Amino acid sequence: MTSEVKMNPLKNQHPAAQSLRGVGVLCALLLSLFGCGEPPSSATVQMQTGDTQGTTYLVKYHGADSIPQAAIDSVLEAVDIEFNLWRPESTINAINAYDQSDSLFVFVDSRGLWSSLWAQTLDLHSASQGAFDPTVLPLVELWGFGLSKRAAVADGDVEALMPHVGLSFERIDFNEVTEDKQYQFTTVRKRDPETQIDFNGIAQGLTVDLLAEMLQQNDIKDFMVEVGGEVRCGGVRPDGRPWRIAIDRPIASEDGLDHREMQTIVAVSDAAICTSGNYRKFYEEDGIKRSHTISPFTGYPVQHSLLSATVHAVNASTADALATACMVWGPEEGRRFIETYRSANPYERIEAYFISDAGTGEWEVWESEGWAVLTAE
Repeated sequence: MTSEVKMNPLKNQHPAAQSLRGVGVLCALLLSLFGCGEPPSSATVQMQTGDTQGTTYLVKYHGADSIPQAAIDSVLEAVDIEFNLWRPESTINAINAYDQSDSLFVFVDSRGLWSSLWAQTLDLHSASQGAFDPTVLPLVELWGFGLSKRAAVADGDVEALMPHVGLSFERIDFNEVTEDKQYQFTTVRKRDPETQIDFNGIAQGLTVDLLAEMLQQNDIKDFMVEVGGEVRCGGVRPDGRPWRIAIDRPIASEDGLDHREMQTIVAVSDAAICTSGNYRKFYEEDGIKRSHTISPFTGYPVQHSLLSATVHAVNASTADALATACMVWGPEEGRRFIETYRSANPYERIEAYFISDAGTGEWEVWESEGWAVLTAE
């Protein structure tokens, strides 16, 4: 059985015409679900697919029972109504529009998604030394999708926005209000009314994790969940072997998705694998292909040759955010960041795979120390 994930249209759309967009205009590296050559199996394979967040999803698992579509839709809707920038009534749009620094924005976080995501965001922002930063949204909109407004951006425009960028309590803060140890509501204080947030560098990973958790709660242990190219696998395939995920070679071609070459195949079990990259939408400068990622440190497009960063982790939200941070850091600093994070968080099973433009017409590949184990099969 073979199934295929199509290029994530979400991470290739302008902010005003998409749902959850990757921070820094990151377009996802194409991932394929590689299942060729699987021997026949008596296990019943269930597969449910559809559209969500401006892209597609795939839930694949095996077992006797099927998951009601309503259970999947409930998870997708829960994330959508909270974090979808293209949905007018979403909570994130209401927070971004709130322009009062002398009062609090109040809402009920009924499923605890905000409290969980905010805490994780703060941790990952700190661990990445600010490379993962959801407040980069105003800069992304300034430069336009794919740097489409690049010719019109002046230094003064960037300088005017930079004081409002940077995840800190001085700009925006979340708090939960409890009574008798029972949650009541959540408050947002925007000390800087111009600060805006965009969780798209982590929200697709979060969606994948929530779907995986829903399957586990329904006693499904062997599954593969994919949303917009971000993947998490549990257990094994019907043949008893790990799920196999193929990563595409970074080739930008005129025919787009019709021309694809496989770079490598990764065996994934009880873990996630997520990729950030811009190789299909890049610009060339000084003979080097450069991504469209906007640096939250400078406010300008990054000046490095990293085309894609794939990260393996226990959960997809962590892998998604770490890959986003690596695209900000670039190949050298990104390596140091991953190695430091791996050492500090051994139970998260972090591994990484970078593809860079060497400037000679060749790709330069870097793998973290344990990556070879994932490709051993």
